[in-house]
Amino acid sequence: MRIEDFKRLWMTQAKFNDYHAVDRALYAILVYDLCRDPIEGIQMMAIWIWLESVGIGISDLTRRILNLPAELINKVGNEALLCWACIDNAGLLCSSPIFYFPLTNMLLTKDIPIELFHKYREVSIVGINEVINGVCANCLKDIWDGAIARNAYMEFLQRMARQEQLVPPQTAEVQPDNRTLFVTFSRGYPVSEHEIREFFTGVFGKCIESFYMQEVNDGENALFAKIVLNHPSYIHLILDGRRKAKFTINGKHVWMRKFIPRHQR
Repeated sequence: MRIEDFKRLWMTQAKFNDYHAVDRALYAILVYDLCRDPIEGIQMMAIWIWLESVGIGISDLTRRILNLPAELINKVGNEALLCWACIDNAGLLCSSPIFYFPLTNMLLTKDIPIELFHKYREVSIVGINEVINGVCANCLKDIWDGAIARNAYMEFLQRMARQEQLVPPQTAEVQPDNRTLFVTFSRGYPVSEHEIREFFTGVFGKCIESFYMQEVNDGENALFAKIVLNHPSYIHLILDGRRKAKFTINGKHVWMRKFIPRHQR
């Protein structure tokens, strides 16, 4: 049994997080302060924690990195990604590890041996994967989830900024069919009109002019709806150039596309 697995048997999640408080703080800096990709951040953390575990140089590498200025943390992170790439792809090997990892070697007070990328490559890959599954997946998950959500929100705001400013409703100039979304739901996962309206208002503002849910018999659930928007610009904003977009409303998948009248099909 691995040490991390043993710890998880008797540690609560809170205690496990406390045990890895330095790792959590460092990962938070990577994904929040430095806006590094969450996946790349996990790769960096896995390399650093793994280097500590195999006894190369000092045993508190992540603590030393955490104490660095943000600019240097970013540079050491780039070296970690290069280290990851060398282990992942033997073709990137170089005869001089000092050339590749000067800051990391300085922090370790020892050069990263080239044997890790050549003679012990497979063992290194196994060890790094154990760190990802045993440590990162457990103590960094909440920070990962927060970073993913933050990035999605920032991307949405950027898309909003790229759109032309939405004009006040002047629907007389644009026929309803040209500003209508066709929305479909998964069978067995009913979505109410209230849920959809609440979602649209929360994300896109007051953009719905009218709403038409499929008429069904008692005990049946609607499988589609038509939503007439105040202005066609909302369709471009919602679909973001795609033919169809998928959203999750209260845990239920909803697909949206531009409505196409029968005479235009």
